[in-house]
Amino acid sequence: MAKLLPVKENFLTRQVFKESNNLTKEDIEKVFSLYDRDNSGEIENEELSGFLKDLLELVKNDYDTSDLADFSQTILMGCDTNKDGKVTKKELTLILMTISNQ
Repeated sequence: MAKLLPVKENFLTRQVFKESNNLTKEDIEKVFSLYDRDNSGEIENEELSGFLKDLLELVKNDYDTSDLADFSQTILMGCDTNKDGKVTKKELTLILMTISNQ
């Protein structure tokens, strides 16, 4: 079972993810390897829950489980291109580029 990441390891809070000009392939690789704890090539299950929680914290400081469920559904609906409920590196890139442009 993968561990949820503590806030201090949340790469998503770095300024680089808020400015798309600075987002590099290496940044995306670091985020992907950080969340893909089992090295399966996909962010899934507990890994995905931790990623989506950290992602939500970028846009909303005060949230509850209902907010997280709604946010997760919205992100996956828009970015899970193959609709398998997992996030591939390509899908992660899409998510990070989307949030960095907001």
